[in-house]
Amino acid sequence: MMNVKRIVSRIEKNYILSNLRKEERIDGRGLWEYRKFRIESDTISSAEGSADVTLGDTRIITGLKYDIGQPFPDLPNEGVCTVMAELLPLASPLFERGPPDEQSIELARVVDRGIRHADCIQTQKLCIKEKEAVYILFLDMYVINHDGNLIDTGGVSAITTLLSAHLPEGIIGDNGLEWTGKYLTGDDLVNELPLVLTYGKIDDIIFLDPNLPEELVCEGKISISVTEKKITSIQKSGATTFSIDDIKMLGKKTLEISQKLRKELNLLQYKTSIK
Repeated sequence: MMNVKRIVSRIEKNYILSNLRKEERIDGRGLWEYRKFRIESDTISSAEGSADVTLGDTRIITGLKYDIGQPFPDLPNEGVCTVMAELLPLASPLFERGPPDEQSIELARVVDRGIRHADCIQTQKLCIKEKEAVYILFLDMYVINHDGNLIDTGGVSAITTLLSAHLPEGIIGDNGLEWTGKYLTGDDLVNELPLVLTYGKIDDIIFLDPNLPEELVCEGKISISVTEKKITSIQKSGATTFSIDDIKMLGKKTLEISQKLRKELNLLQYKTSIK
């Protein structure tokens, strides 16, 4: 991948920093403001759930597919959900073809951890027959345009996709796997709605939802995943440090901002109506 630090001039970095010190952003936002989210659900007819989510000019399309397989031995009555991310070269000159790099792995893992640790998916509902057959879900995120903060965009895209899920219901009959003609939907599968909020840090200034220019000059970032009432995971990247006081402040602020964001996004409206 291209060395992104080389493409931002010192003049631009100083301009971004001087604005942040005045609690302003180069796109007109305050330190704790999100860019606008735009959400469309069930946009891929061949998937069992999908979402097209844009945050500012960052865009991620997510699709849900499934397979039937055996459960893990230590979880005999629970299905599995795996999250993957692909940074398409068409999304940014910063992305190159080839195997997954650190950024795509980080995107997938942070989104996955937020979902997993929040007990978002009712994995027992994905069991067809204990010890024999379960649904294995594949949640695939494709970055279509990169303008900063892939993680928060991917988090909303993943949750919207799960809410729009419509999996054909299977049972084990006398002749093996049989389909009932009914569906498992987001109503059946989704238990919690975790959100992940990402902050950038330059010098001693912390701010929400870094856009691409800000992200390129950030000394570090931190992503905090929350349900309505609690923090479920924290991921830091970059060389900068966050003090204990920083973490406490950001934890409180994340819960406050996420409450407002939940109301604005109203994600439950994207539940599928198929039964």
